[in-house]
Amino acid sequence: MRSVSRGALRPGDHIFSGRMLHLYFHHGIYVGKGTVTKSNNEKEEIDDAVIHFLGIGKSRSESPCERCGHSSRRIGVVITCLDCFLEDHSIYVYKYNVPYLMLCLKRSGTCTVWSSKPADEVIQTAFSLLEKNSFGNYNFFGNNCEDFATYCKTGVATSNQTAGVLFGFGVPGIIGYNVFKGIFYRN
Repeated sequence: MRSVSRGALRPGDHIFSGRMLHLYFHHGIYVGKGTVTKSNNEKEEIDDAVIHFLGIGKSRSESPCERCGHSSRRIGVVITCLDCFLEDHSIYVYKYNVPYLMLCLKRSGTCTVWSSKPADEVIQTAFSLLEKNSFGNYNFFGNNCEDFATYCKTGVATSNQTAGVLFGFGVPGIIGYNVFKGIFYRN
């Protein structure tokens, strides 16, 4: 798994960043330019914006970011600057349409066999979910940041990271996870 530079990012990329010594990853959709609402309710357009899905305690920022206004009190679908998304960690780009063998050999939460929609559709989906804050309640096992990002990219909310933790890697893990989600997290 190789990190990428900021300059290599393209709007519509599903990006992720390691947390807690890479025990898990935080996922989001890089949108490039985006309008953020700062703590004084002033709107400002920023470059390097990311739309991602946060639960309680998923951000370490104590006070609002001067650049984008993000603070740890905001949960749900949010838009932040890339720095707030990364929290001083490296950037990785999630791979789509990988061969099954690669999926089995890669760390879960870094790629999928699913194909991605075109970038403009991905961005439109992410902004629509942001505007409506309509991705439900955050839950690590059934509705998390990877579910959000893969939904934006494919139309299907899935988390290979959670599948690997709960049910094992590769197709058996993905099948187990989707059965689990279908039983416990019906929308």
